[in-house]
Amino acid sequence: MVFSHIAESYFDEFPFRRKDSRRKSSQYFFLSHAHSDHLSGIKYSLSDPDVIIVCSDETSSVIRFLCNIPKEKCLIVNPNQSLDFDDFIVHAIDANHCVGSLMYVIESKTGLKEIYTGDFRMGDSMRKERDLLQGADQLWLDNTYGADSRFDFPSREEMISQIVTLILSSGNFPERDIWIASYQIGKELLLRTVSQALKVKITASELKERIYKEIGGEWDIFTSEGGTGVYVDSRRVVENLHGISEDNKIKLIEALRISPTGWSLKLRKKAFNVHFFPYSDHCSYSEIQEFINLARAKRINYL
Repeated sequence: MVFSHIAESYFDEFPFRRKDSRRKSSQYFFLSHAHSDHLSGIKYSLSDPDVIIVCSDETSSVIRFLCNIPKEKCLIVNPNQSLDFDDFIVHAIDANHCVGSLMYVIESKTGLKEIYTGDFRMGDSMRKERDLLQGADQLWLDNTYGADSRFDFPSREEMISQIVTLILSSGNFPERDIWIASYQIGKELLLRTVSQALKVKITASELKERIYKEIGGEWDIFTSEGGTGVYVDSRRVVENLHGISEDNKIKLIEALRISPTGWSLKLRKKAFNVHFFPYSDHCSYSEIQEFINLARAKRINYL
């Protein structure tokens, strides 16, 4: 678990379940985004009336819906905003990961600095904050693809262009159904672009539809009613046809199936034809190196 000594606060994966194992900390807990692996223990915050979850507006909408976190327990900070506490300041930067994701920069009033990236994809939101990001005493860095130089994939914009071109190719949509793999939250830029290009909503589970309706705005792009010809489901379903009935397997085998994942650079195609694209909401290998060079932190802790 990540613990800020400047803010005396935890970041993600909150230790609410057992108070006796928790460090002495402030009432504030910082949440970078609403992926399930970053929400561990958050429901137990309901048992502590003093706990405040700091997060973005979109993340607040998700955890209020999924985890029943009351609105009054959420302290909202959005990209390019700061919160001034008694002994420190927290700056929020767009983490360019999934909807509502934030990177946090914590500065003490005595000149110390810490950075918690959460999950992120290097982009202009960080390059524009070069002065703020440089010279941290501690950096906690998303290193998902940082250990292997093979994972040096193109920009998301380039991958989106290739995927949309494939979908619009002769013999594909609307002649064939389109299935795209994604987590419950994430890949929004790709899915929104596909929805706009085809002028249809994307068929998804009722839960996914509800999550994005709660977020609202430009992200209300899903429907659970079906019949749109474009579907989103997990990688297990799209790649491996896991949990699919025999009748539906035939439909999926005939469909155009797309798996956008950074891991595609080492994956081989499965038994059934799947189009893999190295599209990721995490940094590629070279982007991690770029961020390290930009931040010039004294100490790096890899997440």
